Amino acid sequence: MIVRVWIAYKLEVLKAIRLKFTYLGPALVVLTVAAMPLLQRFERDGVSDYAFIAYTTPVALNLVGLILLLAYCASLVSNELASGTIRTLLVRPLRRYEFLAAKLLLGMTYAVVLTASAAAATWAIAFALGDLAGVAYGGEVVFTASRMMLTYLAGAAAALAPQFAAVAFAVMLSSLTRNTGAAVGGAMSLWVVSDTLKYPLRAAPYLFSTYLETPWQVFQRQVDALEGQWLPDIGYCLLTSTVSFVIFAAIAMYALSRRNLNT
Repeated sequence: MIVRVWIAYKLEVLKAIRLKFTYLGPALVVLTVAAMPLLQRFERDGVSDYAFIAYTTPVALNLVGLILLLAYCASLVSNELASGTIRTLLVRPLRRYEFLAAKLLLGMTYAVVLTASAAAATWAIAFALGDLAGVAYGGEVVFTASRMMLTYLAGAAAALAPQFAAVAFAVMLSSLTRNTGAAVGGAMSLWVVSDTLKYPLRAAPYLFSTYLETPWQVFQRQVDALEGQWLPDIGYCLLTSTVSFVIFAAIAMYALSRRNLNT
């Protein structure tokens, strides 16, 4: 099974590389980062510019990047259903859940690419235009440059958890309809509705979308020369994201297993 999923995943990656839409996400994320210096001036004045990184990365990923991630993943299965190519794929010794696993892995890879694009662009601009020699307070270095980098990398890794849950959410909707436009529109609409109602309904602590900013909080506190704590907030982030991923993937698998591919 693992070998078949791996082969299917590699084929999905090769197919994605040939599509121009695949490059739209990273390009727009980088452009968003590149535009941020217009809102924040840089000067080589000896004052650290980690605040630019702390502000820009979540904006690029949780706003622009998230919209593109949902749109991309919501088209992964519905596009195959609409075109009928899924029947050709399943003629091979490939089961439906293996096909879905390959799609999920592709979406997760896309999330990693978006995160890496945002991180690389943000740090490159901050390094080129500002100062990244650590965070000092009262003339003393509170957090070294290496400590800031490690905290950022840890936050970026943790930020993938809610993004992976978003991938499974979009793939689930993609599995429920043959219409790509309906899948993309549904993903966007449900996201906005749930984000609007989660606080009035007091459901926010149980939704993974609540924790999109959580992985960056420790880094943001260190920018202000304050010590941040990973727990318990990061634990809630990882738990809700993992549970959500499993639920969405299970619903997607059930929907795909029950679907008549000949109609």
